[in-house]
Amino acid sequence: MEFQLYKVGERVCAPCPDKTQFELTDGGALFLAYFGSPTSKEVQAFMSGTFQAALAELDGIIFFLARFGTQAWMDAPYCAYLSEYTLLRPAEGEGLLLHIMLIDASTGILKVNRVVGLSTEFSSALLDMAFQQPKPASMAAYNQKLAAIYRKYTTHDLLDMATVKNK
Repeated sequence: MEFQLYKVGERVCAPCPDKTQFELTDGGALFLAYFGSPTSKEVQAFMSGTFQAALAELDGIIFFLARFGTQAWMDAPYCAYLSEYTLLRPAEGEGLLLHIMLIDASTGILKVNRVVGLSTEFSSALLDMAFQQPKPASMAAYNQKLAAIYRKYTTHDLLDMATVKNK
């Protein structure tokens, strides 16, 4: 297993558009939020605001939904077939670690680096969803499904359809 050091205030990627990403890795889960010039209120919410998460699955695509403090909910689609990881099912009272990074999309500079623990139930449900997720016929088919979902549903719609919430 290879480790990477991420330090707040350092550049961790090239500038990019605003987006969110979710991945499962050998170390747990990873949520990346790229905001162009995040405000001090957004940085503070990511750094120490109450963390909430939910999972929704629609048309074979998993959506990780997250909220920090009183900020708006965000969603990130996830396809297990695009990740390579080995994770064991957590024992009762344990859960996956979620590494959260807020990155200034306009500069690529890391603004917040935070780790939270996911509940046993949430972690198990996430791993079950990933294991049972159907393999997309192709990346084009996956992207087409994803675009159709985003045309039809908002983040709040996805939140209403969530079947699992982190407690």
